[in-house]
Amino acid sequence: MKKDYVLLFLLALTIPVFLGVNAWQANKCGEIRSEIKVIEKEQEDRINENKTVANEIVNLLAAEKLDAEAQKMGLRKMRPEDVILIVMGGKGRDL
Repeated sequence: MKKDYVLLFLLALTIPVFLGVNAWQANKCGEIRSEIKVIEKEQEDRINENKTVANEIVNLLAAEKLDAEAQKMGLRKMRPEDVILIVMGGKGRDL
């Protein structure tokens, strides 16, 4: 008889413990969901930033842009007469 009361008492104590653990777990899940949303937003921002940078790179690498930038810097395309060929002699080397 006394064992039944002890068992019932322990059972009555475990219910609030389980409810508390359940509440803690629900709170923790909510925090994790919030963190995931923040990380997903950062990821989306970085993806958009990468797309912007990639587009800028494509624009800068366009041949016309490169030529225009080179001309602004005072550079020009090489002509065949501007090329000097230096041949270094050595034993057994024929060109």
